[in-house]
Amino acid sequence: MRKKLLLLIFVFLNTIVNTQNISGKVTYVVSMTPISDKLIDSISNKKGKLKNAKMNKWMRDMLKNTPNVNAYLEFANGESIYYVEDKMFVDGKAKFNINRTSAGGDNKTYKNTKTKEYLRENVRENLLIELYERKWKITQESKQIGSYLCFKAIDIESTNTKMKPVVWFTPQIPVSFGPKEFTGLPGLVVLVEMYNRTISASKITLNPKEKIKMKKLIKGERITEEKYNKKMKALWNNLEKKRQ
Repeated sequence: MRKKLLLLIFVFLNTIVNTQNISGKVTYVVSMTPISDKLIDSISNKKGKLKNAKMNKWMRDMLKNTPNVNAYLEFANGESIYYVEDKMFVDGKAKFNINRTSAGGDNKTYKNTKTKEYLRENVRENLLIELYERKWKITQESKQIGSYLCFKAIDIESTNTKMKPVVWFTPQIPVSFGPKEFTGLPGLVVLVEMYNRTISASKITLNPKEKIKMKKLIKGERITEEKYNKKMKALWNNLEKKRQ
């Protein structure tokens, strides 16, 4: 355990420098636990019974049909971009998958350790949301994931009452990147565990021969994460009032 702690301390001191020298691409598998009929009934009761049988069936199919999706993280020269695979089409029509939406949907997340830019797109509203770094509690708990020694960290500021997100990062890849908002640790995030979802790295390619080019973000209006969350809360409250 002492050797592991010394490794972690060493990486803390060297992550910023080494981030500039490592490039790579990570494929993540995003999995979501299908929602039970009992929980679906509970949701329906809270929102008001769905009288339309066709709509009721659509809602149940949507909540229960949550196939895995792939998401990708690319990083080079102190920059990273996270994005989700393209939509699945059936008979020429895009098939909705709530798991894909939860994984990020059509929106990309960008981070630059040099300029301190940390942005997430909202393509539908043409916004660039300025994100803040999560506060992590790094524990001494470790485990081997594939060929990497990983340490456990907990998102201590999460407001999720059922389970605060847990991540496993590896100091062996000293970049402070990860999927979605799970970044800012002294090592690449390999696994994210949440209440009903996991994001797990299935393939890691370091320093590929083909140069990594960052995908461009939309040129949207900038808004802080705090203001965006307040905007969404107000919108949700208005919808709730209209339903009553």
